[in-house]
Amino acid sequence: MKNEELVMLPGPVNVDHRVLLSMATAMFNHRGPKFNKLFVDVKEKLRKVLNTAGEVYFITGSGTAGNEFAVSNLVAPGDKVVVCTNGYFADRLRDTFKVYGANVVEVKSEWGRGVDLETLKSSVDGAAIVAMVFNETSTGVLNQVREVARIARKAGSLCFVDNVSGIGNDYEMDPWGIDVTVTATQKGLATPPGAAFVAMSDKAREKAAKTPKRSFYFNIELFDKAAEDHSTPATPAISVIHAMNTSLDQILEEGVEKFVVRHSVNAEAFRRGIAAMGLDLFPERGLASNTVSAIKIEGKARLVANTMRDRFEVIVSAGLGKYRDDVLRVGHMGRVDMKDIITTLSALELSLKEVGVGKTRLGEGVSAALEYYSMNTI
Repeated sequence: MKNEELVMLPGPVNVDHRVLLSMATAMFNHRGPKFNKLFVDVKEKLRKVLNTAGEVYFITGSGTAGNEFAVSNLVAPGDKVVVCTNGYFADRLRDTFKVYGANVVEVKSEWGRGVDLETLKSSVDGAAIVAMVFNETSTGVLNQVREVARIARKAGSLCFVDNVSGIGNDYEMDPWGIDVTVTATQKGLATPPGAAFVAMSDKAREKAAKTPKRSFYFNIELFDKAAEDHSTPATPAISVIHAMNTSLDQILEEGVEKFVVRHSVNAEAFRRGIAAMGLDLFPERGLASNTVSAIKIEGKARLVANTMRDRFEVIVSAGLGKYRDDVLRVGHMGRVDMKDIITTLSALELSLKEVGVGKTRLGEGVSAALEYYSMNTI
């Protein structure tokens, strides 16, 4: 099946035809043995991808729903929660904690910069939770999750990580001491939208057991009870979970380590292409994500994105918030390969020339990426 458009968004992403076809299977009983097996299989495979032995909860909804599930079960009114904010999605996470009555202490950094670790160290005393976004999709910043987890652990706080768009970067939940990981289907896991997953350590589940429940739909006690029968308390997104199972098979067949390396190589090839065009990345040096690149294009990001779509059928995204027209965001996660990177760079070069941004000569970005690929096979 041919998709005329090349989707290079920060999510949703292109989905392999085998994953799409797995959604076309006949519907089956979500309370029967077929779903029970699917539930167990997906849980065990996702544990391998995240490197955790923790419990995994299946949420019907977006990544935002996954965050709210975790927050609603972990926050008692008045709990001190330190939230590291440096982008659009970190702000949303902060606001979710506020809705559930947390006493939020914000460790704020400028968009494009990493977590302010020194301020964090001086802010965590007495915190029940330290929360962050691992991969800030709005800015292309890959935050310093290991350092944040280390600070949280030393303070005796839970480490809560929104990892919705970070799958594809190196991520080790248990070895790094992370207590809560929230992710979703439609980004690095390369599955259509519709389901989120929350992995919790025993320490996090102990906190949840003591926390007053203020949501019926997200009540973790109902999820734990249903999990005894390898099921969910409400109707799950059966077709999406079935597709997720196929996608996880592809990741594990490739190997998690090679999956991460492929993302790293593709990202570096793309970054070299961008640099050769004379463009700059938005994130500070050393914190660029391997799943999404944010490129500075002041005042014309939407025009460039629209040109890439209309002229070349390559779908990328402009920025968010105050940088909505100053940042171009390109996703390179999931099943993206060298061909996709080269096609995207070609479309970007041609679009920049067409709208009069920059002075790059055609082919310079593509050549730089190809040169890198020639020395780094994946």
